[in-house]
Amino acid sequence: MSTSTPNPTPTRHIKTTHYNMSIRNTLLALIAVLGASSCGDRNILRESTTLYFSPRVCTQMFTLPQEDVDIVEEAGGKVYRRHEYRRVKGKAVRAERFILWLMTGADDLNPQEAKSSDTEPMELEWDYESAFSGGKRKQNMKLAPFIPALERQLQNDYNRPDREWRTLSSGHDGSFAQDVIPWSYRVTGVKDFRIISLSPLFGQPAESSLNDYFTIDEFSPRQIISYRRKALLWGYSDKDKVTSIRQWLSMEPMAPPTVMFRLKSRPEELPIKTKLVSILKTMEGKELRDTLEVELR
Repeated sequence: MSTSTPNPTPTRHIKTTHYNMSIRNTLLALIAVLGASSCGDRNILRESTTLYFSPRVCTQMFTLPQEDVDIVEEAGGKVYRRHEYRRVKGKAVRAERFILWLMTGADDLNPQEAKSSDTEPMELEWDYESAFSGGKRKQNMKLAPFIPALERQLQNDYNRPDREWRTLSSGHDGSFAQDVIPWSYRVTGVKDFRIISLSPLFGQPAESSLNDYFTIDEFSPRQIISYRRKALLWGYSDKDKVTSIRQWLSMEPMAPPTVMFRLKSRPEELPIKTKLVSILKTMEGKELRDTLEVELR
């Protein structure tokens, strides 16, 4: 909610993703400490991070509705604004704030359990991709064979000094990362992908492809892998974003561990309660689909 009281303190923008949410409190504490310096803005330098890889085939897929929420926080005398994705359950969501969150996995993924729980998608993703639970290594992870050459590319892309940094303060860039973090990738190629609505939407008949009405908001991790070459095509070191579903499919990508879609505009049918079906066809010809119900306003 906006306030009419002017705030002379500069406002910072931090976009929350899966890999920085778990360290948000630490980050804010560090900002507070550094902000006390008489020198003003300071950098939080990112040391080299080790990625703990978990390759999986893609045999499962599920979707959840989310809402893009603005969060305002204060630390060290400064105000920070960030976006947080929160699960939508039992309420309508503004169309421009709606996020279709999609996660893929192997046979060790349990979509029914995830969808019936109240757990936030970010936590579902973290719990699934992490190799440890309760301080012990998981025993039931369905991992595919590792691809060392690809993993070196993913590691180098994430640790490149010229990668897109997260802005912490005006005029300076910085980044903060854990020493070891779980890092997933899929080894199943995507041949086709569609989002359809079971009700007419954007003036299109029910069950028509709505790909042109959605944009890709975010990949997690922020990397696209070639199915043919088993090599990194796009990642953290790339400044340009891949937002078109058509462009993404033309790259013949591996299935993403997690991807988020956003509506490009408000449909004329608002308000509407509809079911959105995501359909992913693999290079092997297997079709995965999942349905979510959402009330858009």
